[in-house]
Amino acid sequence: MTLKSILAALALGVAAANAGATVLTFDGLTEMMYGDGFPLAANMHYDGTNLVYEESGYRLTLNAPWADAGAAHVGDGTFDPQTFNWHDGFENGDNTFVTLTRIGGGRFDLRSFDYYTTGSALSTDGNLQAFLVDGGMWNTALNGITELRFTSGAVNALANVDVEAAGTVPLPGTLPLLLGGVAAFGLARRRGT
Repeated sequence: MTLKSILAALALGVAAANAGATVLTFDGLTEMMYGDGFPLAANMHYDGTNLVYEESGYRLTLNAPWADAGAAHVGDGTFDPQTFNWHDGFENGDNTFVTLTRIGGGRFDLRSFDYYTTGSALSTDGNLQAFLVDGGMWNTALNGITELRFTSGAVNALANVDVEAAGTVPLPGTLPLLLGGVAAFGLARRRGT
């Protein structure tokens, strides 16, 4: 195997590893309301009483156990484009919550998201991570999770959710070691010929 083919394979591997990263921007949502009598976007549907939104391989579900079928809804309460209130406890009923999962299941890494909330418990896979109040940016990585959940609060506005399939990106220290190994291999091979 030549050094050129090794470097080409390495470049393809790095590109494939970074292919799983995505930011859920909700750019396709432009109306003020979705659900509860308002038309759903093309990537939305009801699953029983739950309202489901899908984007880039991820599913955001408004779980509304006490809502009537077709009554759960999300709206742009901030009047800023693509910043939607995904869970309104007052309008969608008690015990509603929002989950983020991968379509088809599987683990994912959460890097960050922007939020505005009147008070929301943030949990992953059933484990409480924080209680969010007011607005800001969550930038504590949560790796290898299957479900991100927001509960409680009258407002849970989310934007710019940075996620990727778990295990798709090499650890920061791994890539330089790998490149060093390839360089050493190339040097040893060159000296041997």
